[in-house]
Amino acid sequence: MRSGTALLLLLVAAGPAQDQAITLSLALADTLRVEISLSGRGMIAPGRLQLLRSTSRLDGEPYTIALPVTVRTFDKQAPGRLNLTDTMVAHNVRYHYRVRLLGPGGRLRWSEPDSVDIPDAELGRITGSSLLIDKLNYFLEVRYGGLTRKRYPVALGRDPRRRKLHQDNATTPEGIYRIADEQPRARYHKAFDLDYPNLADRTRYQAWRGAGGKGAGIGGEIQVHGQGIDGNWTHGCIALRNEDMDELFEHPRVGKGMPVYIVGTELDRGDIQSILDYRPRVEIIRIQRRLAALGLYEGKLDGEVGRGMRRGLAKFQRENGLPVTAQLDRRTSQLLADD
Repeated sequence: MRSGTALLLLLVAAGPAQDQAITLSLALADTLRVEISLSGRGMIAPGRLQLLRSTSRLDGEPYTIALPVTVRTFDKQAPGRLNLTDTMVAHNVRYHYRVRLLGPGGRLRWSEPDSVDIPDAELGRITGSSLLIDKLNYFLEVRYGGLTRKRYPVALGRDPRRRKLHQDNATTPEGIYRIADEQPRARYHKAFDLDYPNLADRTRYQAWRGAGGKGAGIGGEIQVHGQGIDGNWTHGCIALRNEDMDELFEHPRVGKGMPVYIVGTELDRGDIQSILDYRPRVEIIRIQRRLAALGLYEGKLDGEVGRGMRRGLAKFQRENGLPVTAQLDRRTSQLLADD
């Protein structure tokens, strides 16, 4: 099931293209800062340019190695030189970059690949820390005091962008978790077991079943484990290199009970912060009253975010075309405040 690896895709918005070659050059400006320069003859036409980044080599025509991880859109034509910055990289890894240019008649041209080595960093003291897994940028970030301490490159499953809803051996969950257990000897080197499914996951799953979803169970056994990052090969777990798992296991502050935040296509860092934010009881009651007025909540106005309120939030999100998170994520909170 090895279907891909970490990629960065930058799109420039639609328009006519010129049949031209693109030259790519890279420079490491800081530990986690890559400066990217693209140059070509005349104007770089919008809608025709893709810049791919990977932890694997990008030789040939790499169509099938993975889905794109990040998309940035530019709505104007670029001159003959375009300068970009990539700060969403991990430590101690070589990244490979390559440009694809779509010419007239669908003709494809590729730049020569280029690569850059990101240096290592010390993990150091991390009392009261957390782990953040960024599915779109393919790294696990150790955070301490709200700041990045170190990043490790990761691999995911064969459907890396979609948020896990039920058992499928392909997708990775998003949300707020904890390390439930440690396995110093595991099938894939070493492993941290995550407490998936949590209450939010169960509420989402029940909402899906209530809307007619059939078949698969909710699934489980989501881990952060070793065995390498050579392609998106897991069943929805997060894979690291064995030496990186060794480093995490050896640190006395990394282990059971540690918070793990997973962000991706449905939940971003702002959503996680919104869910974690303290809300006074009076605010929760106001939201419960609003959901009740919409016919989405029948419980007590008790100021507690319990099962009934989570079900009401899931219904509200579905009716308003939002990702069903069953939590007070950023967009849901804003929409309820506007109401």
